[in-house]
Amino acid sequence: MLDNMILKSVNDEIINSHLQQGLACENEEFLQYVIALINKTPRSDRSITMAELRNIKKTITTIPTGQQRHLLRAVDNVLFYLHQHCAWQLPEPELKRFHDTQLAWMQLISLQAHDASALYQAYQEYKHTFLQHRPELDIAFIALTLSIEVAPLSLCYWTEVLNDPASIEIVDNQLTLVVYHQTPAARHSQQPPYFTRYALTPFSCRLLINYFNSKPDKITLKTLHHALDQFLSQAPFYLVPRNAAQWQHCFQQIWLVQYQFPCVLLLDISQPHRHVAFVPQLPHPQYKQHIKQIYDQDWIAPAYHTFTANKVKRWPHLVLLKAIKTQPSSQWPTLLSTHFATPPPWPYDDIIANIMYYFTYDLIKFGGVIATTLSPNSISKYTHIYRQLADYPLSYVEACDHNALMNWATKVYAHFDKDTERWLIYNFLRFLPQMSVTEHFDISQFSSPLLSATVDPFRLSVDQCLLTVEALLSQSTGNPLQRLFCTTALILGFYGALRRGEVLRLRCQDIIGDVDNKNQFTLCISNTAEGNTKNKQKRFVYISLPAAIAKLMRIVIYIKRGCLPTTPLLGFNNESMTSRQLHYLLPVTKALKTLWGANVRFHHLRHSGAHWLMQQGLQLALALPQSPMPLGKSTTAMLTERRCRERFDFWLEGRPFSHVNDGLLFDVIGDQLGHSHYTTTRWSYLHGMEWLTPLFSINENGYKQTELRYLLGIGPLSNDVSRFLNTIAPDYRQATIHEKQHYTLMLTALELTPHLLKKKGFKQLKSVTPQQTSISEPDDEKHFLSLWIAHCSDDITIEESNQPTTYHYNYQPKQLLGSLNQDQQAFSALSEFWALSGGHQPIIFTKQQRQALQQLGPMIVDLDTRTLLFTIRCNKDNGIYFQQVFRSPVFKCCQFSFELQHNRKTCINKNKALIDTYFATNKDTVSIHKLNTGSTQLSITVRFIPQAPWLFQILCDFLTHH
Repeated sequence: MLDNMILKSVNDEIINSHLQQGLACENEEFLQYVIALINKTPRSDRSITMAELRNIKKTITTIPTGQQRHLLRAVDNVLFYLHQHCAWQLPEPELKRFHDTQLAWMQLISLQAHDASALYQAYQEYKHTFLQHRPELDIAFIALTLSIEVAPLSLCYWTEVLNDPASIEIVDNQLTLVVYHQTPAARHSQQPPYFTRYALTPFSCRLLINYFNSKPDKITLKTLHHALDQFLSQAPFYLVPRNAAQWQHCFQQIWLVQYQFPCVLLLDISQPHRHVAFVPQLPHPQYKQHIKQIYDQDWIAPAYHTFTANKVKRWPHLVLLKAIKTQPSSQWPTLLSTHFATPPPWPYDDIIANIMYYFTYDLIKFGGVIATTLSPNSISKYTHIYRQLADYPLSYVEACDHNALMNWATKVYAHFDKDTERWLIYNFLRFLPQMSVTEHFDISQFSSPLLSATVDPFRLSVDQCLLTVEALLSQSTGNPLQRLFCTTALILGFYGALRRGEVLRLRCQDIIGDVDNKNQFTLCISNTAEGNTKNKQKRFVYISLPAAIAKLMRIVIYIKRGCLPTTPLLGFNNESMTSRQLHYLLPVTKALKTLWGANVRFHHLRHSGAHWLMQQGLQLALALPQSPMPLGKSTTAMLTERRCRERFDFWLEGRPFSHVNDGLLFDVIGDQLGHSHYTTTRWSYLHGMEWLTPLFSINENGYKQTELRYLLGIGPLSNDVSRFLNTIAPDYRQATIHEKQHYTLMLTALELTPHLLKKKGFKQLKSVTPQQTSISEPDDEKHFLSLWIAHCSDDITIEESNQPTTYHYNYQPKQLLGSLNQDQQAFSALSEFWALSGGHQPIIFTKQQRQALQQLGPMIVDLDTRTLLFTIRCNKDNGIYFQQVFRSPVFKCCQFSFELQHNRKTCINKNKALIDTYFATNKDTVSIHKLNTGSTQLSITVRFIPQAPWLFQILCDFLTHH
C-alpha cells in the first residue's frame, strides 16, 4: 500500500499532468478514492484489465449521489496519468477514450491557430530588430525564443531553466539544454532526478549565456507568466494575455504548423517526462588491461573453493571499512589503489559477499548520489544489511540467469518490512546492474506501479559497436569459437535490437539470409523449448548489416549448417543455456562496461538498436538524404538514404516511402521490437530529445551577418565578422564587396556549432562527453574475418606464461577453422569432443604427464580407425603412468580396451588386480589371452570417439609435441 506522503504526491502529479496540457481534472478527494480502488488489486506489472475497470466502475455506480459523476471522470484522469507518466498498458476500449483526450488536447491547440501564426511572424520581425539594436534582455523574450526554437514546454519548466545557469551542456559538439523532470513521485529523495536533453539553437544558447552572465535574480512562475503577458501585448505582437496552458498551446501550434511536427512527436517534445536522457561515461581508467580479461573465468569452481569460518574473510568489505576508519578521506584513493587494487576472486556458490565488497568500494571511491564523500558511519549504514543477506546466498550461475536473480531479489526484498531497511536493500539492489555478472537485473519491479516508471537510459553509436566488435575478436584469451559467438551475440543485440533471452534462444532455423542481398537477414523470434518471448508472440525482425559484419554472421550460419535446425545459433550442440550465458554474453557485458562505462549493460544494445531504427524510419519519412547530427563515420554511414531504405525494405518492398501509409511507421517499428504500443518504445528506448528537433530543419534560412555578430559577442556594426567568415566560408572569401555586405552563411545550426565553440562565451560551456568515438566502416568485407583469424593461434600447444611446466591444449587452431568450413558435420564432431572433454574448462597437460607418456613407450597411431595403441608391461609403475596421462579430462572423449597377453605358467591373479587397480574402470573393455610361450604384456587401445580424423590428428600432434 502507498503511504500518505507518496499518495499525496501521486495526486499532485495527476493534477499537474492535466494542468500542463490545459485539461480539466477532478479534485484530490475523488482521485484518491479511485487510486484506492485500483490499489486494492495486487499487480506485478503496469497494466489493468477490462474486468478490473468494470469492477471499479461498478463500485462507483453504487453511490447514489452526484459524486458518481465526479468519480467516473476521476477514473479517466487517473488512467490518463498512468498511461502517460507511468507507462501502463490500458485495454483497447480505454485507449480509444485516451485518444479522445488527445483529441481534446489537439482542439485546444487549434484554438490558438490564428494567434500562433501571428506570433511566429512577429517573432521573426522582433528577432531581427533585437539583433540590430541589442535592447536589454527580457525574460519574456528568452522564454519566447526557447519556446519557438528549442521546444514548446510549459512555463514552469522555463522558470526552472532560467534559474539554473548549469542547464547548458555540450554533448558531442552539440549545444544542448538539460531540463529536469518535475515528477517527484518518480524517485526516492536520494535517487538522482531524471532529466531530458534538448537541442539548443546557437541564438537561444547565446541568449541564455548572456542572461546568466548578468547574474539575474531568481524568478518565479508567476513572474515569468506576467512578463510574457506584458511583453506579447506590445508591438509587434499585440496579443491579449492568457493563462500559462494557453501560451503553451500557442507555441505548440507553431511547432505543429511551421515545423510540421506530427502530433505524437509534438507531445514528446512538449513534455520532458516522456524521455529520459543520460550522461555518457568514460571507459574504465585501465581499460586496456581490463579488456584483456573479458574472457577470463573469474569465478572459482566449486571443487576448489571452500568458505572459511573467519567472518572478515567471509565479508571482505569489512576489511575496507576497517581500513578507511583509520585514514582521513583525503588518503582513501591512495589506500584503495595500493592495498585494494586486486579484488577478491568470485566464488562459485555464493557471490553476495563479493557484490557487497564492490558496493562498499564504490561508496568509498565515488561517494553517494548527493555527497561526493561519505563518512565511514554513512558507508556502514548503507552496508549493514549484509547480516541479513547472509541468509540468502546467490550462486554465480543463478546471478547470470535473469529469472533466478529476480526470484532471489524478490525473496530478499520481502524479508525487510521496515521502510528504512527497505530503502537500504533497494539501494543495494540498484547497484547490481553495475556488475557484469548481474547487469541484467531489473530494479523497476521493486517500485510501486502507481509511481512514475523507472528507466535505465543509455545507447551506443555504431562506431562504439564496431570498436567493441574489434575488442571481442582481437583478444588473445578466449578460444576462437567463443570470440566468434560473443561477437555474434553483440551483433544480434545491437542490429537486431534483441533481448538477452532472444539472443540466447535464437536457433539455426531462426535466421535466414536474403538471397538478393547478402547483407540482409530475417530473424524469427518465437517461443522455444528453452523459453518464451516476453509477450508470448512470434515476430520477424529484418536486419541490414555492414558488409564486414554480415560476413561474420554468414560464417556462423555456415559452420553450423550440419546441425539440427533447432540447435541454438550460439554455442556448441547441446550446450546448456546457463553455459551460453556465462561464456557468450558475460564477456560481451564485460567488454561494454570496460570500454564505455560501468553503467552499460547488454540490454543497452537493444536500446541502441531501437534508437537507430527510429532514426532511420524518421529520416525516410522526412526524406533526408543523410543525418544532420554530428555523428561518427560509421553511424553516419548507417543513416544514409540507401541504408535506411534497406532496413525498411521488408515494408517498402521497393516502393518510395511516399507510397506507403506513413501513419503506420511507429507501429512497424514497434512490431520489430515486439512492442504493442509506441509508449513502450518511447519511454524505454528513445532517450533524450536532442536528436529529434534537428531532423526537422528548424533553421533553413542560414545566418545573416547581424545574427553572426550577436553569436560571436561582437558589436552590431563590427567588421570582425568578416574575419570569422573568411575562416569558415570559402565562397565568402571569393565574393565581391557588395556580395560580402549582404552575405548569408548557409550552414545549419549543427554545422555552425563547432566553430562557435572556439569563441568567447561558448568555449566556457561545460562539456559532458569524452572525445567522440569515430571509425570508418571497413571497406573490405573480410576485415573482421581477417581480424578474427589473425588472433587464432597456429600452435596446438601453448605454454602457460605463469606456469612454465604447464601446457595448454589449443584444440581450435587455425587449421580447425578450415575443417569447419569444408566438412558439414565438423561442428557436430567438435561439439561432441567439447562435451566429452570438459566443456569450457581449459585442457591442461603438465610436464610430468608428458614424461609419464614417454615412460609408457612407443605409441602407434592409426588415423583410419582413430586409435592409439600401447604395448607395455603390466606393473604398478606403468599403471601410475597410465593414470597420470589417460585419466585426465581430455581423454574422456576416448574409449579404452585392455588386452592382457598372459603366459600360462605365471599366476594371473596379480595381473588382474593390477589392471583393476591402475588401468581399467567398469566402463572399459578387458580381455585376457593365454600365451604358451613369451612374456606377459598388456596392450592398451585408446579409441577416439568423435568421428573426426582431423580432430584426432590435432590431439595426436599435441601428445607428441616436445
